[in-house]
Amino acid sequence: MTVIPLHRNAPAATAGPVDLTADQVTTLLAPINPSRVQNHRGQSHLEAWDVRRWLNRVFGFGGWSDETLELAPVAQMEINPGRWTVIYRAQVRLTVKTTDGRVLTAYDDAAMGDSRNQPVLGDAHDQAMKTALSQALKRCAHNLGDAFGLSLYNDGSRQAVGLWSAAHPKPKDDAAAPAVPDDAPVKPEPAPVVEQPAPAAAEQQVQRSKRAEGGPWETSPQQAPPEQQRPRAVPDQQPAAQGGPSRDYLADAQAAESRERFDQVRAAAVAENAPQDYLAKLDAIARQKEQAAQQQAPKQQAPSKPAAAKAAPARPVAVPSAPDPEADAARQQHAVALAEFLAAGKALALEPSHLDDITVAEAGSPAADCTVEQLAGLTADLLAAAEGVAA
Repeated sequence: MTVIPLHRNAPAATAGPVDLTADQVTTLLAPINPSRVQNHRGQSHLEAWDVRRWLNRVFGFGGWSDETLELAPVAQMEINPGRWTVIYRAQVRLTVKTTDGRVLTAYDDAAMGDSRNQPVLGDAHDQAMKTALSQALKRCAHNLGDAFGLSLYNDGSRQAVGLWSAAHPKPKDDAAAPAVPDDAPVKPEPAPVVEQPAPAAAEQQVQRSKRAEGGPWETSPQQAPPEQQRPRAVPDQQPAAQGGPSRDYLADAQAAESRERFDQVRAAAVAENAPQDYLAKLDAIARQKEQAAQQQAPKQQAPSKPAAAKAAPARPVAVPSAPDPEADAARQQHAVALAEFLAAGKALALEPSHLDDITVAEAGSPAADCTVEQLAGLTADLLAAAEGVAA
């Protein structure tokens, strides 16, 4: 008896681009529906739930999966008593499959996520973790093309950038049309409720066009309110007057006991975008202090006249030392590193006092006392956090 073998059409063990269906290719090449695009802080992006919806639409239920490769806390800050800001870092792998279950490809990417000014520490950690994971998943998915926001990296454009793929058969004639009917505009996921404290002085500042006194950068130390009367801002609140200082740099410059401390004060003002006329006032204070020290120096060096009664020893006055190029270069390098650190914190809406909390927790000292290397490392962490929020 002759045995006739049965030939089954078993799927290949591996999969490639040709295993995508024509409808899948058409959907991936179509331009993104503008109603899906959101805007946050001037950056165009997709909602995480919408990305998951489209993964289901293109690859089917069970046709994709995401895996958390890393989820680690970066910072936990009590910015005000009972108010918490938490930052997490996440690395995620997105795997997509063919319709018969074979792995087509996988993408890895990472992102930072934060939760600001939360009254409950647990809620702050929960929201920061979810944000980091969602951001990382979205970054993985954009490798799949315009349906997943690839064109948004082209300065927020909604026009398709994929257009065609030589690895796939020619799609339908009307390839520019979306593969599915347009949906209603996408709405963002509900954000966590942040309880804002009642404003201590809601009318303390008014618009510059409606007042005759100097602007926020023009206030002199004598006109500035006492430190204990100033309301402390929280990260998600905008300053009462846009462009104004978060602290009285003129008063801090007057109180600086050394040139190094003055350089730190000036660097902080530069990082907060102080105008040139304000920086000129700071430099004038430095010149006045140096001239006063030089005038005191001859008096200290002159021989004292004999007196009948022994006079009380005079209080020592700092005498300016000879110029030291290496010391000046080191001070300048430290001032630049401090200014970069403060600027990175400003991108996350963190005040200098909040940044001091971070440096004390991470380096054991306030920002002004950290080394250049410590400031560089902390700056890199803040820039990564800012990038994760803006993505």
